[in-house]
Amino acid sequence: MIRCLAAAALAALPHVAHADGPTFGLGAAVVPQFEGSSDYKVFPAPSFAFSLGPFAVRSNGPGAEADLVVSRSIDAGPIMRWNDGRDPADIDNAAVSALPAVDGALMLGGFAQLNYPLADGTILSPRLNVLQGLDGGHEGLIAEASVGVTRRAADWTYGARAGLTFADDDYMDTFFSVGPASPSGLAAFSAGSGIKDVGVMLFANYQITDNWSATAVAGYRRLTGDAADSPIVSVAGNENQGFLSLGFSYTFN
Repeated sequence: MIRCLAAAALAALPHVAHADGPTFGLGAAVVPQFEGSSDYKVFPAPSFAFSLGPFAVRSNGPGAEADLVVSRSIDAGPIMRWNDGRDPADIDNAAVSALPAVDGALMLGGFAQLNYPLADGTILSPRLNVLQGLDGGHEGLIAEASVGVTRRAADWTYGARAGLTFADDDYMDTFFSVGPASPSGLAAFSAGSGIKDVGVMLFANYQITDNWSATAVAGYRRLTGDAADSPIVSVAGNENQGFLSLGFSYTFN
């Protein structure tokens, strides 16, 4: 699940600049080992963006999205994301590593984003993602609502985005429930649907040359509701979640 937690941050990489040609990048992200963890891990974070006729295809965290609307003021289309579940072998916390493994799962859905130009090259962009997990680690649904502000000034593009995530019963039960007499030693807990987290991120992109650019993203999320109350978080982890990524990309002009 951990890559999905950081997806909102990593998705900023292909959005911060509208390049004329295809763009490919590689970076690294520091994120919690599992959703609610107080321990962190590093994983590679590739990115890409290119056009197919009037349409745009770009990376979105551990996945991709296609913008099928021919308009600068609206972005909308299908979105695909990989949820890597929860692998006990990758978790340092002894209690959580004793919980059942959650297999990875493909999530499919759609997104819509409005882009409102403001003064001095600033854009206001409310956005909604809705994703459904397919057969695999989980079959839950999440909805991510956020609003961002982006500003372009000379070689810099920077901004901020704040949002929240709703998760249904299936999703919450998979990642935050604890069964009775669990070998983890954690108290039994049944997690239900609701607002799973709220958060904010900051990002900045610098155009180093005509082809090369660098992007940094830093964010904070606070787990809420049953996600925060789960002993996976309240006892074995932390409701405060941070993430950080840095990437470099090359545009073929």
